[in-house]
Amino acid sequence: MKRVLALLVTMTMVGSMLMGCGSNAAGDSQQAEGESTETASIDENHKLRVGVLAAMTALPIVDMVNNGLDKENGIEIELVNFSTGAPMNEAMAAGELDVSFIGAAAVFSLANNNSKMIGEICTDTVAIDLIARADSDIAAAGVTNSEYPDVIGSADSVKGKTILCPAGTLSQFEVTKYLDVFGLTMDDVTFVPMEYAQAYQAFKTGEGDILATRSPQTYTAVDDEGWISVASMKNLKADATAQVVVSESTFDNKQDALATMMKLVAEENDKLNGDIEYAANLMSDWFKQNGQDIDVEVSKRQLEEKPFYGVEDMKTREFGADFKNTLVEFYVSSGQLEEDLKDTVCGNVRNDILEKAGLN
Repeated sequence: MKRVLALLVTMTMVGSMLMGCGSNAAGDSQQAEGESTETASIDENHKLRVGVLAAMTALPIVDMVNNGLDKENGIEIELVNFSTGAPMNEAMAAGELDVSFIGAAAVFSLANNNSKMIGEICTDTVAIDLIARADSDIAAAGVTNSEYPDVIGSADSVKGKTILCPAGTLSQFEVTKYLDVFGLTMDDVTFVPMEYAQAYQAFKTGEGDILATRSPQTYTAVDDEGWISVASMKNLKADATAQVVVSESTFDNKQDALATMMKLVAEENDKLNGDIEYAANLMSDWFKQNGQDIDVEVSKRQLEEKPFYGVEDMKTREFGADFKNTLVEFYVSSGQLEEDLKDTVCGNVRNDILEKAGLN
């Protein structure tokens, strides 16, 4: 990869360290009388340390903990905050995490740590975009590949450009897909690993040529800044999902707890889909707890465009199909995942827990 800035990689990893734990999400002041007795009755095989992002994908598990539904149903969840998926994988490999609510980085956890993908939360193809300035030569190039009629740019306008994007995320996958549209590779650009919020501010000051965004930055970049989306996961034909991944040890030893968790997640997903106002306020509060502001109306917009997978969705979806056919295939074809690890990854997509929960 050409001119990847090693120093910024280090900064990214430091910035991705753990930011908090479940007590903040649940609200210490809301502990019910006698809760300590209830907690003490929950054995270790029913306790789960769950990694979450400052993203929509965390909402079902956050709401579950906020309302004490985990303990009411015989499990105890501790939420651990991360800024991206890569350090989640590291924490899980180190035995510090049982479960991850994660995106594209799941591929490498399944490949290298024998982790298991046990569920899907929602589609991850909405509001994950690549942004350019309206007066850039990339924008001026317009559409140049008829197979991708909504993708803007050209080989000449993109080659040599600087891209600000978190490493090891779905957005990096999106970058490689975007470059592939023009016959380019990561060697043809300067890739600067930078967290979403940091990258957004850097782009505002004139740094970089292409910015990777997720909600809420995607909406504010276009609506407030006047920048343009040159590509999205949808118009790159890259369907992907957000995954629930567990460590090998957790899969082997905590299946009852995992089944309870997934059943509650599916029910939470239906609840959030059915009350967008409630879900939007939850989402805005969750982002604020993680140091980001997101307008309630922006939250509503994303939730309406990107519903969660509820009980019936989980029962009827072809579990793991998008993950295997999009992410795994692409990582293999682009040389980021060894061909001989493909079977390992796909073999670690397991529906055992969904079946145990009555969801598959």
